[in-house]
Amino acid sequence: MEDQEYNSVNSALNDFFFRGRFEMLPVYLDLEGDAEEQVAEALGVDADELCDFIGLTAARSLRFDKRDPYIDQARWLLEWSLEGRRDPPPFTALLCALSIAAERMGTDENFSPNNYSERLFELLGVKDATSQQKLRQYAKSTRQFWRALNMWLAENDFQLGRPTARAVIGHWKYASFGLSQALVRDADRKRLSGLFEKYDLVPGEPAPDAEMALLVHDWMSSYGATGPTPWLRKLWQSSDLRPRVVSAALDAFETWERTAGVTGYGPRKARLQWQVGFTGFPRKRARLSLAVSRGGEAEALEETGAGTETGDQLFLEDGLEQGTRYLGPVGSINLDMLLLKSRSFTGASSGVNYAYIAKPIVALARTPDGPVYREVSRVSLFEEHAILCHEAWLDKVEGHLSKCARPGHSVLRANDMAGIPEGWCILRGVEIVRAVDNAHDNFHALSPIASAAAIACVDGLKLGHGTWHVAAPPHVEATSEKPGSTIEVIREQFGKKDEVIAEEGAVGDFMEASLDASSVEAGTNLRAVVKHKSTELAETSFSLRSADIPRPLGSKRLYHEHLGSGFALDPAIELERAPENLEGCVLNGALDDVPVGTIHHGVGTAGDVPEGTLEEASDLEWFHSSDAAVVASESCVIRGYHYWVYEAFEKGDDRYDAKMAECKDCQVKALSRTREVAKGNAKKMAQHQVFAPARRLAKRGEDTAQVSETDHEGVSADTVLDGLCYLGHGSWPAFQRLATAVSPEPWFAHSLASDLFSLGHVEMRGRLNATGGDWSVAPPALVIGMDGNGYLAGFQSGSLVEAVNSALSSGGAVHAPCEEPNQVTVHRWTGLGGMDLEALLETVEDAHGRKVAVARNLAASITRGLPSFTDVFEQAIPVHVEQADGLAKYDTVTARWRRVERLDGPGAYRIGLHGTRYVFRDRDGTTRQVGHQVAKTLSAREEGRWLHGYDMSTGRFTAALGVEPPWLFARALVVSGGSLPGRDGGRVVYERVDPRVGAAILDKMYGKDDSIG
Repeated sequence: MEDQEYNSVNSALNDFFFRGRFEMLPVYLDLEGDAEEQVAEALGVDADELCDFIGLTAARSLRFDKRDPYIDQARWLLEWSLEGRRDPPPFTALLCALSIAAERMGTDENFSPNNYSERLFELLGVKDATSQQKLRQYAKSTRQFWRALNMWLAENDFQLGRPTARAVIGHWKYASFGLSQALVRDADRKRLSGLFEKYDLVPGEPAPDAEMALLVHDWMSSYGATGPTPWLRKLWQSSDLRPRVVSAALDAFETWERTAGVTGYGPRKARLQWQVGFTGFPRKRARLSLAVSRGGEAEALEETGAGTETGDQLFLEDGLEQGTRYLGPVGSINLDMLLLKSRSFTGASSGVNYAYIAKPIVALARTPDGPVYREVSRVSLFEEHAILCHEAWLDKVEGHLSKCARPGHSVLRANDMAGIPEGWCILRGVEIVRAVDNAHDNFHALSPIASAAAIACVDGLKLGHGTWHVAAPPHVEATSEKPGSTIEVIREQFGKKDEVIAEEGAVGDFMEASLDASSVEAGTNLRAVVKHKSTELAETSFSLRSADIPRPLGSKRLYHEHLGSGFALDPAIELERAPENLEGCVLNGALDDVPVGTIHHGVGTAGDVPEGTLEEASDLEWFHSSDAAVVASESCVIRGYHYWVYEAFEKGDDRYDAKMAECKDCQVKALSRTREVAKGNAKKMAQHQVFAPARRLAKRGEDTAQVSETDHEGVSADTVLDGLCYLGHGSWPAFQRLATAVSPEPWFAHSLASDLFSLGHVEMRGRLNATGGDWSVAPPALVIGMDGNGYLAGFQSGSLVEAVNSALSSGGAVHAPCEEPNQVTVHRWTGLGGMDLEALLETVEDAHGRKVAVARNLAASITRGLPSFTDVFEQAIPVHVEQADGLAKYDTVTARWRRVERLDGPGAYRIGLHGTRYVFRDRDGTTRQVGHQVAKTLSAREEGRWLHGYDMSTGRFTAALGVEPPWLFARALVVSGGSLPGRDGGRVVYERVDPRVGAAILDKMYGKDDSIG
């Protein structure tokens, strides 16, 4: 960009909007309030003149001497894209000018495409007719800039803001993107919390556009501090601008939290909702729990309705998932009555009203970050659901699903899967593919609000918002009420003509497109659109990425600080770096050259180690009764219908009208469309061929109750690792989301995290306690093991593995990858002896420009810095526990947990049902929270037993299953042998472990110290 003034304006705008102040928040290119003041100050102009100054500056970047005036901006966009989009966009000033023009439409309240053009001409100072016509003719060129901004924000995982630019008004086309940034002001957005509170919306739940439109329309009749501003009402009066208001409401709801103790509608509320998780190994079961996902506190509860069945005190208990609290203790709650009877509570310390509504049909959607299904008010199109349903309603539910869902879901009852209560069933694998607007209100939870067209990307390996892995692209599904519609998947090419790479026609009202057979390379940006003739009805954009084109490194890399005496026990800390540290398998700084360890006792052997089991969560043992159906015989659940009381429908209600209906007996609420709309949509449905799309999900057999979750056919662990390397760093929920694509088993994410941490591919908080936390990918390193062979640790990509192999093969090395099901491939090379590895790898760099380090004697260096388990215990958090829900003690003889009523002496204990915690109590009664491996090992040491052994003659280190060495202890063993451990029955075996390392690790784990006990 040669215009220095344009550069200055663009930089000032980027500094305000894209330097982190809108992290995880919707970002609008709307110059008001702080934005106007700070940008004006940075540019040295008066705030009143800022918008005109931006407009005239942006105009100078346009080439009216060319056919397309946006040609230079398009070239800058292409150059920016080819350079990796590492800096904020070069076209921000242009987009702000388009947004300002849209905002100025409100000055005379003439909202029309023509008025938008006139305002844009005025702002840019374009007066001659020829130039004005070029701006009109090539307005389509501006769409690429809005789309590039959205993709760039998504690529950065919303660290710089959530994208908000969209075509909110279909027939306005290109002006619509600018409108999405303007008109709705900060003061208007603040009022939207009143909308969410009035209709008791649950933070984090999906909110389809069509349903939000109905709620907003009803809310427009509200007044006072919880109602809309006069300006919002004025916008709503224009039918063209209603989608803009709905768009603002959806953006605000995405980040809305109930925070105030008292709202405009009374005391703060939170909703208790069902969650269910499924396991297939070691046995099939369903885990039902009642939880507050957001907005609750861990506290005692006071029931405001009828008393509990047992009279015991109930609590909200913390779970491991941040922000989630569970109703307990479950052993004091009659599950059979709870499913039939609504309850309400008040938080003893917070005053929050917690409401639970018993329902005969409970819709649960699979959470995006894990294998748990969470209750939702209404199902969403194309997403995977589970339906908890009383058997009295099952036939009706099946009849409804036959009209709107893919065939092939399974029905599980109590005799099919443990954990499902008697008289109830769970329908698994339910995917709604169309709305049935004439459905009875009894099925409101199973009926998404219809819209003219809908589209979504499902399945594949989703790396982030709008981003999928190129090796596991999404499946695109859509519906349209227009007969003869089509779906197109379009490759967006900056500075070039878009290319249609997939196109499918509708069968009935349903369309789907797959990219599996398409040749699409990493870095491709795609747009899927539903079209009827030349009219675009709905669209969604997504990108395909891989580690060959990763996100920028950022500043959230984790490492282990060495404090002189050893590695810090605290979770790996972020940069700024200590001089001596370990990141993955790259050791920085010189550690003291001290002996690896001194053996103070005998060494356990494999024969001393019992066979253990995988660590898993405790069963939920609810209280049950056989007479619940008799006691609650008049409930809607048992009698099989609701008694609906509707708000009156007024004459003149239009298609946006919706009325709340409430069952007078169970207080279930439903948003009901007018009967006229339902009839109209029923006629439209009748025009379509009734079509049941084929089952999309992987085959599980005729009866999913008979098939293990481990039979799930997902993406490979290697693809997940490549996705992690693309992202560079992230949260534990983001890691879970990717791991679930390999296996939906709840334990698998922790298993994969353990493998990747042990290999040195990633650093992660919480691994000492075997919990999940924030993570980052380590730099690449070739790790040389005890046998002289090596493997590639840290960052990996297809091109890097190829480059390393080419370099090592030139010296005579042989690539011998280790591959196991559901594990990442360990890229090993043999025949490295005598090679100058640093010289061979001199020119090899990863996608971030980092050289591949060579790590020798790393296992010994790590072992030197390991703490003893005595130190781990002494620095752990003290806790006070006598009795707890799900309390169990570890038996070191059988290597199994057994239920106990209270802590009854020294040993390892497992506490809690929702986010299990582990403690060790010593002989003095001191109890501290530690990881399960540490607790079990300390218990074995206390009793003079071995759960680990080492054979110096073979180099085999053995551990009981479920007591694998944690944290850097495991990394030292893995890097010594150059491979992940194998299974031998109920034991885990590490091969080729250096004798100095194996013996020293046992000493640090079992070395007795009088300070304990």
